[in-house]
Amino acid sequence: MQKELTLSTSHHKILLTISYLNKLSYYPLSEGVYRILIGDVSDDIIPFKDCPTYGTLISFNSKKVSRYIMMLHRYGYISKKYDPQTNELYLEVTQKGEVASNKYFAKFKGSLLKKTPKGKPVIVKID
Repeated sequence: MQKELTLSTSHHKILLTISYLNKLSYYPLSEGVYRILIGDVSDDIIPFKDCPTYGTLISFNSKKVSRYIMMLHRYGYISKKYDPQTNELYLEVTQKGEVASNKYFAKFKGSLLKKTPKGKPVIVKID
């Protein structure tokens, strides 16, 4: 019997990202999820900057996000949806993933964004 996956905050952020997109009738590849999580400012990602997880995992690389997604798929939190026009499998949150995400964020207190201290300015204009 397969042991249950213990979901970290990063797992939940990935689930929330995919769920957010699915509710808007968008289905991402793992690369799309990664680009939202790092806060990519490309023309194709900027329309999703209102996603609550936009820019919240800036230290992750695409390989790490792909591994998290693979684990979520393996344990049934997400599934793959086929698009015959692009011949690709896109990500969709399952009922199990939706329940886990809702339960986590219902008790989650605080912002998803990391608070980074502002550094001193390196260029200033002095009159």
